[in-house]
Amino acid sequence: MARAREFEPEEAVAAAMRLFRSKGYHDSSIRDLSDCTGVGPYGLYGVFGSKHGLFLAALDHYRKTVTAEVLQALEAPGPAREVIAEALARVLELMETPDGRVGCLMCNTATELAPQDPEAAAKVKAHLDLLAEAFQKLLLREAKPAKAGKAAPKKAPKKAPKKALKQDRGKVREEARDVAEFLAATVYGIGLLVRAGQDDAQIGRYIKTALKAVG
Repeated sequence: MARAREFEPEEAVAAAMRLFRSKGYHDSSIRDLSDCTGVGPYGLYGVFGSKHGLFLAALDHYRKTVTAEVLQALEAPGPAREVIAEALARVLELMETPDGRVGCLMCNTATELAPQDPEAAAKVKAHLDLLAEAFQKLLLREAKPAKAGKAAPKKAPKKAPKKALKQDRGKVREEARDVAEFLAATVYGIGLLVRAGQDDAQIGRYIKTALKAVG
């Protein structure tokens, strides 16, 4: 029987996140949430206000834990393409949990709730933006030193106009942004393919095709 005494909210959120990730929002009842957290309904309502409030907290917890591992992988040293390949492989690994291949909570939310739930949609958008920013940062990291290793010419060329240099930098940032947004969407694509029951071989081909955008 679920207890109604005090509990650690973070532990309850972690347990709820696993349930929501496995069963989805609508198929996770209050009784299910009470059973998995070990906290009575009144205890959950007292802290989170509602099932929806608990779900939003679970989305934040997913970002701070599961997504954090992907972001950490994108900060690894090395050529951008290799780092991205390892990060996408890590994304696929993280889809495997003790509850089975449950996919990505954010991806699942994007299809199940976001169209009708503005708050959930905002969490999904923020998550996509976070991934895109991390990919863009990595791509720009490699773009910056492209000219650093070249020996200085014997006769220095005329300096390019500041406006032209600014435009070049702007173009590099735009191209990196476009690829980064595509790669962020690729993360969601991996989650959806896992949720759809596709095997690692097919998902691997999907990742390989996506990496062509990096060069």
